[in-house]
Amino acid sequence: MQNKAKFQDKNTGDKKIRIWDLPTRIYHWLQLVLVVSALGTGFFAPEWWLSIHVWLGYGIVALLVFRLAWGFFGPEYSRFSSFIFSPKILIAHVKAIKAGKPMHFFGHNPLGALMVFALIAVLALISLSGFINYGGVENLGAFAGFVDYATGSSAGKIHLFLAFSLIAMILFHIFGVMFESKISKSSLTKSMIDGDKSVPEGENTPSLAPKLLVPAVISIAGLGIVLIGGSIFMSKVPASGFINMPISQTYNSECGDCHIVYHPSLLPKKSWVILMDELEDHFGEDAYLDDETAKEILAYLTSFSAENWDSEAANNLLIVDKEKPTQISATPYWKLRHAKIDEDIFKAKPINSEANCEACHGDAKTGRFDDVNIKILKAKDKTN
Repeated sequence: MQNKAKFQDKNTGDKKIRIWDLPTRIYHWLQLVLVVSALGTGFFAPEWWLSIHVWLGYGIVALLVFRLAWGFFGPEYSRFSSFIFSPKILIAHVKAIKAGKPMHFFGHNPLGALMVFALIAVLALISLSGFINYGGVENLGAFAGFVDYATGSSAGKIHLFLAFSLIAMILFHIFGVMFESKISKSSLTKSMIDGDKSVPEGENTPSLAPKLLVPAVISIAGLGIVLIGGSIFMSKVPASGFINMPISQTYNSECGDCHIVYHPSLLPKKSWVILMDELEDHFGEDAYLDDETAKEILAYLTSFSAENWDSEAANNLLIVDKEKPTQISATPYWKLRHAKIDEDIFKAKPINSEANCEACHGDAKTGRFDDVNIKILKAKDKTN
């Protein structure tokens, strides 16, 4: 291991040594771009940007695959073995910083090494929890056929906690780089751009172990094949949150003549029972049906009501408004998800009403209501 420590002299001399190879530098800055973009889309982008957020997650996983392989077969200071330090060296490094005489390390110092390992671990966990959440809540991706809504929802909470932890780590990392650069009289940021560091006066240039390109490529390809192949295989399993529901021609014709046909999973059984019992005053209209037809439609609706599905919409729409138990747009969940939409949007053509789910949700008929299929009318398209 060549990452030797020495007390840093104020005068570092002019001799340079290439510490960070080009692949490591590209990885570092590309990871920064993807992580910041993922955080931005996760916290601030609209729901229909979810697919972009997911693809950024795939990109981060690809970078982690590279970093793991490069950590074993890359050049000297990219290898994990070059920055695994004993507790004794870590303590000595901290004491030296406090004393204002920082120790010199050609590669990562002990605190920087801990941050590297922590970031890799958190990025791996945040990616895994995100994909589990994507499968359980959205019923999409490799985990859709293996994870239920409750598990996906729990993974989402972990994902959010890790996201905030990641932000804290990034801020701490930036502070650490600035502080280390100041006390060591050298720019760590510049070193990660051009790859070079100064050799302190009186210290010999270390011999560097070269990268092992063939093993690295084989490792990256092997891990990539396992992850991509496994994801494709898992994605072929039908989503666990949905059932193969038959089409009811009676329901479609009798109810579809007056309004859009609502998916049975959008209300719980008790709400459908109330709705079918009050057809003579159906939202201000007389929607009377003969007993046989009404019973057939009620049986269909209750057989495939929200209780029978494990989708995001069905799980959240189980809770209805006590005063308006048959009105989907009165449920707490519907109000929460549509709170930021201007009321004028709902009045504009071709939406015309809050009840017109199909105007914005391209997959409303299937009951999926995937975020990626949301298309909200733009303000410039509004008509009065």
